[in-house]
Amino acid sequence: MQSSQRQLESFKITMLGASCVGKTSLLTAMWKQMKAGVDTNELLLKAGNPDEPGSDYETSSFLHTCEEELKTVVRRTNTWIAEGGLQATSDAKKFYFYFSQRQKSLSSLILEFQDFPGNWITGEDKQNLGSSVEERQKKITQVIDYIKNSHVTILAIDTPALIEKKGKYHVLINKAEIIKELLQKAYIEDLSDQPKLLILAPVKCENYIKNVKLLSKIEQSINIQYKELLNILKTPDFSNVAAVITPVQTLGNVLFSYISETEENGKVTPNFVYEKTNHFELLPIDAEQPLRYILQFALKSYFDQFFWDLDEELKFAINQFATGCKKDKGFVILQDEHLLH
Repeated sequence: MQSSQRQLESFKITMLGASCVGKTSLLTAMWKQMKAGVDTNELLLKAGNPDEPGSDYETSSFLHTCEEELKTVVRRTNTWIAEGGLQATSDAKKFYFYFSQRQKSLSSLILEFQDFPGNWITGEDKQNLGSSVEERQKKITQVIDYIKNSHVTILAIDTPALIEKKGKYHVLINKAEIIKELLQKAYIEDLSDQPKLLILAPVKCENYIKNVKLLSKIEQSINIQYKELLNILKTPDFSNVAAVITPVQTLGNVLFSYISETEENGKVTPNFVYEKTNHFELLPIDAEQPLRYILQFALKSYFDQFFWDLDEELKFAINQFATGCKKDKGFVILQDEHLLH
């Protein structure tokens, strides 16, 4: 990385979601597909923050490890597999991506992704199981601060839990009520009135995207299961918050099959089972779409702050990439389109 580049502050994104829903898997899929797609045009994507030595290695090596773990899932030879993916995140981590123009590296745009253990949204900490009420509240407050201080929040949603059995396990798996309260509190406490973008990213959605008859269920289920949150965001107090749906096929070759339920001592536990295809390649689809929406939002709502000093070639390259946002087949702008166009 070239430290001589003219650097700007980071554009901040929080990865939000319950434990084991797939936040880090989504980020890994985004990195994999962005690298494959972005490097073919004038926009160059690299890991790290040029102002923070070692951040390139930390980001790229961690995501490479995550990618290899995901590859082991799609390389399995058994047809039916229990829900699999990355192990739950154990600590908060920051990941940096930065964009520069392929031919000229006079300036760059830095994206800072904040990831954290999903159980923090309930105040739990697997590294400190005996934590006090005060310590648990600190975790929750930290999550609220992440959202409040970010320009964009990506909410990873377990699609089978959202849709199957009429959303019977949605609240249990996706912690929808807790998520709603966290987002509402963060947006209320943010007194800056700066534009915000909420990306609802259904993951593990391969089975629904590939089936025309099931495709509409994603948007329908989000409108039903997140109705209260979406209604709150439509009020005048939240007119600075745009919301979009961007489904991501995280693995590509692993399809949801069914839910088996086991009962013990009167408690029913759902087990989500997936069908492995005959292909053994990690093939995320549309994983770059959240990034396209992020850049489109940044161009529209934060041009003066993040893009004014960028060289014209880089601005043009970023704009070209951002125009690739999908707006059909499951991709929906739910509200405040003026913040995106």
